[in-house]
Amino acid sequence: MQSQIEIQRSLQRVASALNDNGPDQFDTERIQATVDLAVGAERRLTVDEGGGLHDPSGTRVGAIRRAPSGEWIIDGQNADAARADAEIPAAAREHNDPGEDDEAQR
Repeated sequence: MQSQIEIQRSLQRVASALNDNGPDQFDTERIQATVDLAVGAERRLTVDEGGGLHDPSGTRVGAIRRAPSGEWIIDGQNADAARADAEIPAAAREHNDPGEDDEAQR
């Protein structure tokens, strides 16, 4: 497990990278690629569908969010907290009303 100082530095590098050339919206694959480059082109932090950042042990060490101003913000997480290994749930997706045809919405 990385030290708290290493984690904080990694989270700062991720925030800088996202704000310098990150996507306009949350896209897990693009965010993961940016995170990988920010922390040394290797998978030291994994992004979940809800924006959680997990260390190699699976412990959530941070969360990515976008401020109304458009700035990407990384909030550090308490790795010792209960359920620190849980993923952050992805935002609810819109669903069809019963009886609506998928093709009708495209």
